[in-house]
Amino acid sequence: MFRQPTAPPTQAHEADTFRLHRPPRQRPSAYLITFVLFVVVPSIAAAIYFAFFASNQYVAEARFAVKAAQFDDNLDKTKSALSKLSTGSIPSLADQDVYIVANYIHSRAILDDLSKSLDLRQIFRRPEADFWARLKDGATAEELVDYWNAMVLTYVDGPSGIVKVEAKAFRPDDALTLSRAIIAASEKLANDVSRRARNDTMKWSEEEVRRAEGMVETALRNLREYRDSEGYIDPVSAATSTSKLLLAAMAEQIQLQNDYFVASKAMSKDAPTVVTLRTRLEALDKQISELKSKLTGSSPEGGTIAASLVKFESLELQRQFAEKLYQLAQDSLERARIRAERQNIYVEVFVPPALPEYAKYPERLSLSLLIPVALLIVWGIFALVAAAINDHRY
Repeated sequence: MFRQPTAPPTQAHEADTFRLHRPPRQRPSAYLITFVLFVVVPSIAAAIYFAFFASNQYVAEARFAVKAAQFDDNLDKTKSALSKLSTGSIPSLADQDVYIVANYIHSRAILDDLSKSLDLRQIFRRPEADFWARLKDGATAEELVDYWNAMVLTYVDGPSGIVKVEAKAFRPDDALTLSRAIIAASEKLANDVSRRARNDTMKWSEEEVRRAEGMVETALRNLREYRDSEGYIDPVSAATSTSKLLLAAMAEQIQLQNDYFVASKAMSKDAPTVVTLRTRLEALDKQISELKSKLTGSSPEGGTIAASLVKFESLELQRQFAEKLYQLAQDSLERARIRAERQNIYVEVFVPPALPEYAKYPERLSLSLLIPVALLIVWGIFALVAAAINDHRY
């Protein structure tokens, strides 16, 4: 049988055959898409920003220490507990003053203090600042505090108590101005804290002196009123004088009794010598009786010396106690005054701020390399998590 030859394939037939047998086009994987979107694009954008748009930030650095003047705390250790109690004490803030100042630098209080002499919003919105670094328009007080904490950095070295302050700005002179203003405000804060502690201590001691002085005045007034009412300047002296007179009279009485006994035996009762001795003896007995009544019985002066002594000794004891308290309060006030004068908390700047000559921030090359690495690490973590989830699903 005769077989007819087959016709050669046409170009259209070849094209159809190629479309049927070619491998299907693969779509980009989700890993590649996310890698480009979350690593490559942000890295390129960051590099472009740091290379062409990021503004220079100058840093003025200062270092200082907060110190407290030392004083001798062993003054008058032999004083009584009452004296020590009334002395009062000035709290030593040497350990915590450093952290007080550091927290003050990052608080809104320092912004309120600095705003009285500086326009902080204008400093942080200089024309040199780029759109990302500058303070935004219409920033609230809280936003200004957050921005301030990003532009002003502090570091406290605990063992040495040294505070390091870095003030960033878009102009060198602005950075220097901010650093100097921060130091001035810190010094003012330390002085205010120190002055308040001294004033509180002096105020308490002065109140104790006034209270003791009032007690002394009350005791003296009571003594004066008592003397006016009783008619004795000093009942103790009056009792002593009366006792001496009584003893002398009783001695004379004994002598007269002896003389009268001898004379009455040798002479008649109407003899002039006997009558004179009897008369003197009767007068002396009357005097002795009056002296005894003045000491222990009713007297024409309106009371007995013995009764007056009880009240007088009580008032005198109150006066002495009040004067002792007043003396202790005076001593305590003097010690508090000396300690207050010697207690002085101050900021000692040993590295003053200087005008920066070059921009320390931003660290363009470092950040341009660190940002891609960080993004790659984060993307890798999420990619591993996604791959683990897919493995568990299938």
